[in-house]
Amino acid sequence: MTRVRALVPVLLLAALTACGPDAPLSPTQNYGTIQGRVYDATSNAGVAGVVVTVDTLDTATTDAQGHYQIPNIPLGEYDLVVGPVTGYTVGAIPDANGSIVAGQTIEIDVPLTKQ
Repeated sequence: MTRVRALVPVLLLAALTACGPDAPLSPTQNYGTIQGRVYDATSNAGVAGVVVTVDTLDTATTDAQGHYQIPNIPLGEYDLVVGPVTGYTVGAIPDANGSIVAGQTIEIDVPLTKQ
């Protein structure tokens, strides 16, 4: 029992030291997030079921309102691809190529044009 009592302050000190300024970044700080909405450019209605991909690795599918979110994107350059979407043409996507920094959330909305 004495050894356990002696270990408690040591473990507490180690835990507090790990929280100092040199502590490793938390997972949310090591990555970024891209989110947005895919919508019909004419009606502004969200388009459900659209696959949005970042760097051919991370994907999301839009919900009923056309919203998507792709978390845990590695820092640095990224390429965002949407679709293909049956019945629509995906035009130029502003900010589809860029870079993401630690903890950043980038909003990219994607208008679709009916064919």
